[in-house]
Amino acid sequence: MRRAYLLAALVAAALLVGCGHAEESTTSAPSPVPKTTTQTIAFAPSAEVANNDDIDPTGNCLMEIKKHCSDVEVGEGRIADCVSDLIAEAEVQEVEPEADTDPVEVSDACREEVYQYKITRNANINRNIPLAKACKIDADKHCNITWFFGYKSGQIISCLREVKELLAPACAKQIFKLQMDAAIDFRADPQLYENCKEDASTLCEGVKFGGGRVQACLRDHRMQLSWGCEEQLFRQELEDSDDIRLSVRLYTRCIREKRKFCAEVAPGSARVKDCLEAHRHDDGFSDECRTEVDSMIESRVRDFRLDSRLRTTCESDIYNMCAFFGDVDTLDTEDTSVIRCLQDYMNEITSPACRSMVRKYKELAAEDIRFDVPLAEACFEDRQRLCANVPPGSARVIRCLTNGRDKLSPLCRATLFDEEIRFSENIDFQYPMRVACAKELKLFCKDVPHGEARAIRCLQEHKEDTDFGKDCKKEIEAYEHESASDYRLNYRLSKSCREDIAALCASVCAAEDGSTCGGTVLRCLTERKDEIKNEACEQEVLYFEKMEVSNFNNDVILAAACRGDVQKFCAGTQSGEGRMHECLRAHRSELSDTCRKEELLLEEQEAENVELRPGLMRTCRSERRTFCGTVQPGQARVFRCLAEKMSDPDFGEPCRTEIINKLQRRQANWKLDPTLRKACKSAVQQLCATEDSAASEQGLVYKCLVSHYMDVDEGCQKELGRAVHMAFFVWKEGAILTNECDADVKKLCLASRPNMASTPGSVGQCLAAKLEEGTKAGAAVLSDKCLPLVDVAEPPNMKQAFEAGLTVALLQSQLSAVESTTGLTMLKRDTQGNAQALTLTGWTALMGIASMVLLVLWGVNYAWRQYRGISDQSDYTLVVKGKGGRGTR
Repeated sequence: MRRAYLLAALVAAALLVGCGHAEESTTSAPSPVPKTTTQTIAFAPSAEVANNDDIDPTGNCLMEIKKHCSDVEVGEGRIADCVSDLIAEAEVQEVEPEADTDPVEVSDACREEVYQYKITRNANINRNIPLAKACKIDADKHCNITWFFGYKSGQIISCLREVKELLAPACAKQIFKLQMDAAIDFRADPQLYENCKEDASTLCEGVKFGGGRVQACLRDHRMQLSWGCEEQLFRQELEDSDDIRLSVRLYTRCIREKRKFCAEVAPGSARVKDCLEAHRHDDGFSDECRTEVDSMIESRVRDFRLDSRLRTTCESDIYNMCAFFGDVDTLDTEDTSVIRCLQDYMNEITSPACRSMVRKYKELAAEDIRFDVPLAEACFEDRQRLCANVPPGSARVIRCLTNGRDKLSPLCRATLFDEEIRFSENIDFQYPMRVACAKELKLFCKDVPHGEARAIRCLQEHKEDTDFGKDCKKEIEAYEHESASDYRLNYRLSKSCREDIAALCASVCAAEDGSTCGGTVLRCLTERKDEIKNEACEQEVLYFEKMEVSNFNNDVILAAACRGDVQKFCAGTQSGEGRMHECLRAHRSELSDTCRKEELLLEEQEAENVELRPGLMRTCRSERRTFCGTVQPGQARVFRCLAEKMSDPDFGEPCRTEIINKLQRRQANWKLDPTLRKACKSAVQQLCATEDSAASEQGLVYKCLVSHYMDVDEGCQKELGRAVHMAFFVWKEGAILTNECDADVKKLCLASRPNMASTPGSVGQCLAAKLEEGTKAGAAVLSDKCLPLVDVAEPPNMKQAFEAGLTVALLQSQLSAVESTTGLTMLKRDTQGNAQALTLTGWTALMGIASMVLLVLWGVNYAWRQYRGISDQSDYTLVVKGKGGRGTR
């Protein structure tokens, strides 16, 4: 019957249209549509419905019904639903036209008729026959409260919306259709319309009804809304947050992306929204859809309740950790504190699913200032003033603010600094680095956890590798430079050194307004590293020192002091691997006083540990592995080992040259010798303070200590003797510490052996022999200026002088002395006079065999004495020295 009625009505309407106005004067007005009274829900008012609860099939939608809905039965909103589907399809086509599909056209009059039908229908549940039938039991069970409070328009429907999780499936389906109607046209939500109609007429004049456009306009003007409108608008957002279909503008503008990226994702539980969020940076994702997704995220971060998954997944953690004891579905608007609280205590969250979601929000905050509410609000005016032309996203605005830190307002600067500290813990919160280093993370650090800055440290340690990308290296260097500006931005160091900083450097920096400490606390830690108690802190300070010596920009204080010198002398030098420091030191005498002082301080640090000398590490990599692989770095142990082994035939010439240059450089400043600096610190303060304060780098402190040799303690004597001994070991004409002996060397050593100086240790052994010769003869062979130096340099126990009796250098020197005395040829030399091989013939061969036998007997005797515990009285000449002068041997 209903189908026949619809067809008859359509035919009649067509005939009327075809006849035009010819019969107008004689045709009577159409009879009124019959209405019926219905009251499915007893505690709601009865209602009169037309067309068995449907739109007029002969009304403003006649053409649309005839073309698209002719086979749909009238009643219970079926025709209205069919036309609503047409309207939705037309909305989508307006945004995303399909070339192979005929456009759907729905007149404005038809649209308004459908909207008005649904507005009227949603005022009383009995007007909506399918809803009343499906929800009769649920309404009676959950919403039968009119007997106490009285009935209000839309009250029962509103109640059912609030308890939709408890409804039977058939009822829940009808409630969802109702939500769709209200999401499309705000007038279909009685509470929203009542509270927002004046705001809409004022703020959204001219905005077309339908398509969720009025709600979108109201959200765009949220700060100007009345309290009641804002509350109801949020209530609808909260109710609609589960399903993308209820976010009409988002759904309409992202329909293509939904089909492309999320086709297999079922609607509900915000799954499609989360899918779109995850793919918003993928190729093929339109800017229009990305804008809507970003707007959705911005709403979520302002109130956690708009993320239905977070709301349910983290419910217990929210209650337990964030003291949020209210109902999460209450209508209080914006609550940014909960997401901030969850982020701050992320590592303490018990639920892995909740922790994962909170980490995602922290990543979003690090990526876009709009998703970091405290920062966005604190820096709103600063952003307009300094970064107005910087588009949001990819941490561009955050980086812009960071680069203009000195120009920021106090509130913005402090908030920004707090966020930088929070983000320093994980590469996932360093958006530009994470994007630039995606390949390197897989290549070098795939099994390294991201937390505790471990992945960042892994990338730092591999940044000089061949396959390390330039973009990633640039981001790593930017991170290092930023973390060097304030210890609090260096997560690992800040955490490991918290107690040591409080004990040693608490008064160094008191910046609390977001200003950086400018490297002052880091400088304090490096200067007082011997007092650090936490081993983890020691390691982090050492790593920071490596950063300093590798890239001069990471020493903020030095970089500021040397900025002009860099421009003047090293403008073309690429930073990294210590190259800038090498360039500055090559111009040492030309540097400004402040720059020279800072470079000297850094040199003192480098002298402590070979790992702080990038150039030496690079040149001597194989020698360190071969000769000193088991030597632990620190206290210059590795450098001393390399110096002891540099006479080995397998020792590379480039490394030997580097070691010799470092040893000769030490002669300028006693502080470059760590063990001497430690042993003679008090002696210098007492006896050579004037020379030390001069900072002349002319070896004045060394010479002062030599002149007061008998006035210093035994430890200082030992280290001073070793230092002078090493200076003679690598003798070079004009060297700062040994130039008093240059004439003696030429006269007594080089006259007979011009190439002696090419062998490390030969000159020192020659001078020692001359000192011994003068002692035995009772008349000094060495000059008055040279003798004190050689006397200090010649240790009483020869076994402690780099086991000199067993070194190649000493053996060559001894054999050369035998050659000059006997006239026998015992060394085979090349054309430059350098020894290449040992030659023993005749009686010298017999003496060699006899010497070998004696050496074996001596070894047996030595082993026996060690076994029996007999003291070792090594053969040496006793030297008695008294105050004010030097003894005789």
